[in-house]
Amino acid sequence: MSSARLASTQYALTRTAAEPVLMPPDRRPRADPADVAGGTGDIVVRFAALRAETDAALTDTPDADLARPSMWSGVEIDVRHRLHRFASHIAEHAYQCEKAIRALGLYGGDARNTCRRIGALRGSHEGRTERERLDALDAALAQKAQLATASR
Repeated sequence: MSSARLASTQYALTRTAAEPVLMPPDRRPRADPADVAGGTGDIVVRFAALRAETDAALTDTPDADLARPSMWSGVEIDVRHRLHRFASHIAEHAYQCEKAIRALGLYGGDARNTCRRIGALRGSHEGRTERERLDALDAALAQKAQLATASR
């Protein structure tokens, strides 16, 4: 999630009734060229950090506040819908990336497909599984990766 999306969600949660539902342009964060600098790994690391920041900022949002109005692509929605849209938006981009990889003939076969599926399943645990259990799952996966690398 970009800092703009976090800012838009926080604005929806904290704005007064006198303020417009759509965040005024002068309150929106500006794009930071550093967010897209470097290679793919650098961008993924920054994306993960932004996601962790967003999770930390919004995880304790009271249920009643999820019904507050917000805007998404010119349509008035509530904060709950806005938060659900983030997940589907990321999935849509991931699918578009997979289509581009296939179009370039770089799909990579079963091993890459299996890794993507593992990553997707791991992602489905976030927000629902205790941190200790996630750490144990990650450690087990890392151990399997080390064993696979060592056996080559």
